[in-house]
Amino acid sequence: MSIDMVHDTQKVFRTILHCMSRPGTIESLKEVTDRLTTAVESLPGTFVTALTILDREASFAVVGLDTKKTEELMVAYTMAAQEKISEADYVFITKEAAKEQIADVFQQVKIGTLEDPQQSATIIFETEFSQGGKWSLAGPGIKTTREVSIHDECEWLEARNNLNKEFPLGIDMIFVDELSNVMCLPRTTVIKRCEV
Repeated sequence: MSIDMVHDTQKVFRTILHCMSRPGTIESLKEVTDRLTTAVESLPGTFVTALTILDREASFAVVGLDTKKTEELMVAYTMAAQEKISEADYVFITKEAAKEQIADVFQQVKIGTLEDPQQSATIIFETEFSQGGKWSLAGPGIKTTREVSIHDECEWLEARNNLNKEFPLGIDMIFVDELSNVMCLPRTTVIKRCEV
């Protein structure tokens, strides 16, 4: 493992919190992932995110082609409970996930209730992104607007917007790329295509 389960996960938590409070901001988890010595099949940034947000009180699901080893490692290191998508607190979508699997996540994921909106899921999505792009973000934590480009957004963007249309119901999303960068989209963020 070789990462400090206290100090390193606190650092990852602070980074994710920073990104969640400033949607569209891209930050690096590389300082922590570079110390990871455990062989993982997910992206290193995804695994250290799992180590940070999962514990014995949380449940999770992993969606992708071959997820068994990733699931076993998450259970072994966090003691979190593995659940079906509709019951999971956190849903991890790996970079190998098929379009149909991604669509299933957005049809099944829990969005909370009006009495308990916090009972919704957070989706952790392995993808590619960059600052400046075809989508404009607005909402809390963004002064005016912020532009981003997120790969495969056609697979989830409309479904995400539909789930989030009745605030406070909805889902939060954490994106991780192969370089261990992280970006967040809370449910309060409005995403629109940039005008040319």
